Amino acid sequence: MEHVIVTGGLGFIGLNLISKITSERRYFVHNIDNCSLGHTYFDSYLSKNQKNLIKNYRANINEHDVFKKILKDYNINKVFHLAAESHVDRSITNPTAFFQSNVMGTLALVECCREHIAANELNEFRFLHISTDEVFGDLGPGDEPFNEETPYNPSSPYSSSKAASDFIIKSWIRTYGFPAIIINSSNNFGPCQNDEKFIPTILRTLLCGQKVPVYGSGDNIRDWFYVKNHVEVLKRLMDEWPSTYCQYCLGGGVEVSNLEMVRNVWSILNERGCLNSESWEDKVTFVADRPGHDFRYAINQDRVNKVLGDLPATPFHEALQNTIDFYLQTKRSAL
Repeated sequence: MEHVIVTGGLGFIGLNLISKITSERRYFVHNIDNCSLGHTYFDSYLSKNQKNLIKNYRANINEHDVFKKILKDYNINKVFHLAAESHVDRSITNPTAFFQSNVMGTLALVECCREHIAANELNEFRFLHISTDEVFGDLGPGDEPFNEETPYNPSSPYSSSKAASDFIIKSWIRTYGFPAIIINSSNNFGPCQNDEKFIPTILRTLLCGQKVPVYGSGDNIRDWFYVKNHVEVLKRLMDEWPSTYCQYCLGGGVEVSNLEMVRNVWSILNERGCLNSESWEDKVTFVADRPGHDFRYAINQDRVNKVLGDLPATPFHEALQNTIDFYLQTKRSAL
């Protein structure tokens, strides 16, 4: 069984990725995570058999010795790099932490990997760097969706730190021939998302009989991407490792405004008999907009479709129902 490294595997996307690759019993996962989130779904989300294929290391990705030892001891050829500080609001109040993790942490990892490749004369090493569509800035109502040629124009400390990490990967590919692929993904949703994110916030406030806080007018639009579809693409890219391109944009192809998302979640909860409410509009309270708030994201993923062919595409409403059912089944307290 091949040993791989996942960074940030206790986070939202990371946990879903680990669940995916351990369920197939092909990989043994060495997961490096600093456990910075307030809680984790690790114990409840993974089976005993899956946990037997995972070793967790509580460490910061800037801690070179931990990463280097795993690379050497297990002859690692594959790294999924997902570890990142990712909440925009927190990046506005504490930007330094985001640059320490997202920029310097990425630099530490690629340098350790480059040393490992050279020392062991590895020809099949693969480094998958998971980034965000927010590095491209935002779009107007009639603008074409982002693609891999869209100029970078980050709006927040978070997105600028991720842009910087992308540039590290891009320049290391060009200068050193570093074997990496960059993924720029749109807004993910699904099981195990941290409670500070928008959909868990909607669920928590509605189920508690409170009003959902919505920034500005609520017209900001996101391209919503079901996390289970995302991690399937990540696994395929790592396994197939197409050499034609080193960067891929991934998205769900579903543009929904924040207000529409509140209505969609409210509607499903009503169908489930969880609410006693006749109007979703009464469940919204508008709050001061976030500084530098991007208006719209949208993704053109023609490149990855061309390279990988048919990709998983769970219908949006079904994916949202699955997401809500997950949180309801975790007894709401997880929200």
